Amino acid sequence: MKMRKTAISLALALLLVLALCPGAWALALDPQPDPGYGAAAPLVYSCADITCSVGDTAIISVTAQSPDGGSLSYQWYRSLDGTNMSGSMIVTATGINYWADTGSEGTYYYFCAVTNTTAYGSNTVISAPIAVRVEAAKAPVIEGIGVLTLPNKTQYKEGDRLVTDGLSVRVYTDQGYYDVTGGLECSPATLSTPGTQTITVRYENKSCTFTVEVEAAREEVQSISVASLPTKTSYTVGDRLDTTGLVVRVVTNKQVKDVTEGFSCTPVVLSSAGRQTIKVIYGAQSTSFEVTVAERATPTPAPTVTPAPTATAGPEASANPSPSATPHSGSHQSHETSVGSAVLQIVLVLALLALVGLGAYVYTVQRKNRK
Repeated sequence: MKMRKTAISLALALLLVLALCPGAWALALDPQPDPGYGAAAPLVYSCADITCSVGDTAIISVTAQSPDGGSLSYQWYRSLDGTNMSGSMIVTATGINYWADTGSEGTYYYFCAVTNTTAYGSNTVISAPIAVRVEAAKAPVIEGIGVLTLPNKTQYKEGDRLVTDGLSVRVYTDQGYYDVTGGLECSPATLSTPGTQTITVRYENKSCTFTVEVEAAREEVQSISVASLPTKTSYTVGDRLDTTGLVVRVVTNKQVKDVTEGFSCTPVVLSSAGRQTIKVIYGAQSTSFEVTVAERATPTPAPTVTPAPTATAGPEASANPSPSATPHSGSHQSHETSVGSAVLQIVLVLALLALVGLGAYVYTVQRKNRK
């Protein structure tokens, strides 16, 4: 009788303990106990697997419901073998979401233990494993660029070089945007177009533009040279220079051009025999070329002849001929000219003698007729 009472007492004590700890009883005897005798198993749904790059944000989560209106709690684990059978507890991860570690490449698995707690006890369900695949970080793909701030200098004079100090560009990518001030290529580097000139900025095969104002510069001659010599380059002393065909190449701060007029040459009259330098002047610049100047030939003067006097008939007539004309000789006369002069003198003397003889004959005949 006494033993029976003891057994009954033990049974009552056991029932009391089970009543006070229904969850432990349910977990030990049945993972999903009858709701009438403990907490119901929560309904748990896991998110899809995630693929991301190193350093990205990867948020995994579970969605759970309590069939009997119990209180739900969460505890996340890192899987050791890719399943939800074994894992290491992440002590601070006790919410429906968890920010997975993406600090290095690899595939990592997580699962969450969801517990439904009621007045009758608690019931825990483990979620399916969630994979987080962390890949090497992908370089952002640049989609375009735009000028963020203009350079400090936007006013120039023609011929100035572009100054890009202060220029910044915003780079738009498939992962956002960032701003840069270096690695930019700007063209043209020299501003040669008066007025509003467009500057092109390039960065990583993308481009954008901005404009600057360029003041026109006055054209100035920097140098000249002879592009083509004159047609005539050989002269005689005393000739005037002929510039027909002369082409002068002019280099200015704006252009290179060939001109055939607008220049002057000196000397104009070529007075020195030999090779003579001709100076060409265009604006404030000068160049030169050479011509050949030959001596001018000296002409031979004609001989001077003194005419003989005419013979007069009569006693006063002299039988002596007048002195013959003597040619003027000089150092410049040639031998041929001297011979010609001597022959002429002989002819003149013979003619004079003939005239004298004729006169004497006429005089003699007249005297005889008078007798």
